[in-house]
Amino acid sequence: MTQLNEVHAVLFDLDGTLVDTLPDIAWCLNQVLEQHRLPELPMDRVRAMVGGGVAAMIEQVAQGRADAARLHTDYSACYRQNLVRLSRPYTGIGPLLEALAARGLPMAVVTNKAHALAVELVAHLLPADAFAVVLGHQPGQRLKPAPEIALRAAERLGVAPAHCLFVGDTAIDLLTAQAAGMPVAAVGWGYGEATLLHAHGPQLYCEHPHQLLAALRPATVTPPASQPVERTGSL
Repeated sequence: MTQLNEVHAVLFDLDGTLVDTLPDIAWCLNQVLEQHRLPELPMDRVRAMVGGGVAAMIEQVAQGRADAARLHTDYSACYRQNLVRLSRPYTGIGPLLEALAARGLPMAVVTNKAHALAVELVAHLLPADAFAVVLGHQPGQRLKPAPEIALRAAERLGVAPAHCLFVGDTAIDLLTAQAAGMPVAAVGWGYGEATLLHAHGPQLYCEHPHQLLAALRPATVTPPASQPVERTGSL
């Protein structure tokens, strides 16, 4: 497995890794549950549902109800309208991205969030032009932990998967990286449970973004000598 001193690009999960989107997700979900006369869910319960995509979250909430499809539609409409109502980047993310960009490391966002929402969220809350590629879920594509989306990001960055560090906050992200043949950094500030993250054997575990930056030392991390990356999905 590639060591951290051989990283040539960085792939980030979005929800729970770059941006704390839980407040908006929970607020919208509870708005819709109230509309359907269902009990509201506490934040911790919603946190455990984040990361696998909207369909998986609604499936857990609906539990076989006949109106599950309507719940999905109503939640999606509410969330589109309240995407950045309460969501904010985690402390230290802005400086981390700026420092990595200054070192010449190309970066991508790889998320199970719907592609259009991912692009909009990144544009509103993260530094302009920080990412060469933003990839969210598209209809007909497999969700993480299937590795295809991570492999597409690596291809568009022009970097071999073994030299792409995948950074994420849940077991889904760690499994994605492992399936794609990428080293992985688990972050402790998101929605994953530390014990479970450690059980998957990440190359690095960070409690704060500055720890990730410190691990990617300028003296040992070098960007690939290649043509400018394709900026498909960039902002």
